[in-house]
Amino acid sequence: MSEGWLHQSEAVQEELSKLETDLVGVASVEGLAEPRLRDQVLRLLPEAKSIVVLANEIYPEVLDHSRPEKIMGEASPRDMLVPHMEYLNGRLTKSAYDVAKACRRQGFKALPLHPKGVPNDQRFLAAILSFKHAAEAAGLGSIGRHSLLVTPQFGPRVRLASVLTEAELAPSPRPSKSLCSDCNRCMEACPSHALSEPIGGEPYSINKFACSAFRGGSGPCSECMRVCPIGR
Repeated sequence: MSEGWLHQSEAVQEELSKLETDLVGVASVEGLAEPRLRDQVLRLLPEAKSIVVLANEIYPEVLDHSRPEKIMGEASPRDMLVPHMEYLNGRLTKSAYDVAKACRRQGFKALPLHPKGVPNDQRFLAAILSFKHAAEAAGLGSIGRHSLLVTPQFGPRVRLASVLTEAELAPSPRPSKSLCSDCNRCMEACPSHALSEPIGGEPYSINKFACSAFRGGSGPCSECMRVCPIGR
């Protein structure tokens, strides 16, 4: 990296410390261990050198009221979850654009990716970029048996956004081991029975279509996130 680009990257790094987000992590695209994640990134921004991942806490006080049972027409506390998520989405979107703006101000290309509305392949229920795997690569946590990112601070109770940039930023250290305690509470609580015992060394096993069908019929469901003891 030239001295000029080094100075510009340091200016972007300084901006990251000013963000009003609960967690910020950086992954080097060159150092990504998962070829699929690297391919996803380079498909979106071929010149990308870094992934910046942002996270905000989902308040457990709200999440604890999000059980899927509801009586038709009642004023249910679980309905507080959607506006709470929308607020977090808005804050993360602003932060993602703040990062992108800082990168572009220094002459680097940047692509902000919203926490909601990222293109999704309906054939496989797979997003165009896996935020949770990007977050794992960026040192924010590890993937648990519920297939969610688990952070040491908040467990799986986080919303994520990402920014791809050609700025070479200092990568964050990754956890030395999985944060998931393998307690299986998420499997026991899942109302759609979408979670099962992982095999072949995989961190999780989930039937995405069963999970999606249940959520489509019952409304928002966050049982796996709600019962996880990590970060409580």
